[in-house]
Amino acid sequence: MNRLVTFLTLCVVAIAANAQPRADIEVSYTAISPNMRTGKLGDSTHQYILLANSKEQKFYSPRTERIDSLNSTPDGEAKFKEMQRAAVLGGNYDDIPRRDGSMYVVKSIDSNIMKVYDSAGTEQYVVEEPIETIEWTLVEDSTKNVIGYECVMATADYHGRRWTAWFTLEIPVQAGPWKLSGLPGLILEADADNGVYSFVATGIKTTDRPIIPVYLADRYEKTTRKDFLKAKRSFLDNPLGQINAKYGTSGEVVSGDVKFADASVVDLIETDYH
Repeated sequence: MNRLVTFLTLCVVAIAANAQPRADIEVSYTAISPNMRTGKLGDSTHQYILLANSKEQKFYSPRTERIDSLNSTPDGEAKFKEMQRAAVLGGNYDDIPRRDGSMYVVKSIDSNIMKVYDSAGTEQYVVEEPIETIEWTLVEDSTKNVIGYECVMATADYHGRRWTAWFTLEIPVQAGPWKLSGLPGLILEADADNGVYSFVATGIKTTDRPIIPVYLADRYEKTTRKDFLKAKRSFLDNPLGQINAKYGTSGEVVSGDVKFADASVVDLIETDYH
């Protein structure tokens, strides 16, 4: 009986895996953003991957997903903690597993829904909204080569910033990094407000990798886009206040000099929450 139950369980897992949509293309991007502590531009980089087909898209950090996948099961969580412990005890602090970027952006083209999973300090939120049509203006006489692909320039105002994107008609997939899409080709490079934020493709390949759901998705609290941005800015303006509100119930109050740059120095990637 036990062997039968195990066999049936494996069948269910296999069916679920096969039922997941599979990507046609995998694009690697470097995301460049300001250092939110110092305000220095171009001082923070993260590595992201875009998996896409004609109906589904997922933009995420592979390192962050690996950590979340470990923490999604008791055995995996124990293994993750042991990895952390071993690195600390060995004095190998660079080997401590760390997330590399916090956001997941998942799009369903058929249902016209985009879900953004992200954190605001100690809290995690998910925003679900229709895929917004970005009003791009093509600049057809401006072209550049990005990782071997001839790209055309387009510009748009999006959620408080001016974006310049470079897309290639050689890959007619209406997709791109982060929330950016809606051009007649794959966006390989994009920057906001002269490089305050930017995404640059570093590699492209065909693939049949499954586009798996976000791990631990049930731990994210539903909210609106602007409320999420306000919560994120609120944490940056008073990080210890949020930390003590959440973890200081035992009477232990965290103190110290934890500061982030003011919004007037450097702001979030979307600024229309003000």
